Amino acid sequence: MATTEILSSGNSLGTQGLSRMSMGMQRQTNREVERVQSRAIVAKLTEDGRAFLTNTALEHVGALTALEQHLISIAPLGEARYREIVDSYTLGASAAIRRWN
Repeated sequence: MATTEILSSGNSLGTQGLSRMSMGMQRQTNREVERVQSRAIVAKLTEDGRAFLTNTALEHVGALTALEQHLISIAPLGEARYREIVDSYTLGASAAIRRWN
């Protein structure tokens, strides 16, 4: 989105105000608007990445939990080991999500 589009969308300054500025002020304003746009894009991509990572972890934990339950039913002596493995994965996935920024 161009600076003039942002300024004309509800901003009281608008494109007329921008055109009244000196060339130096216009360049400075354009740079600042580009920095704001850049930060917004990075913030959105960060949230999209966090959501994707969380979704993947939930799917994996669900599948591992179902497998854990199945293995407990067919080989109950391994229950403590199965739980330890699934719990370890879950804690690691949770830590990865918390670190994501």
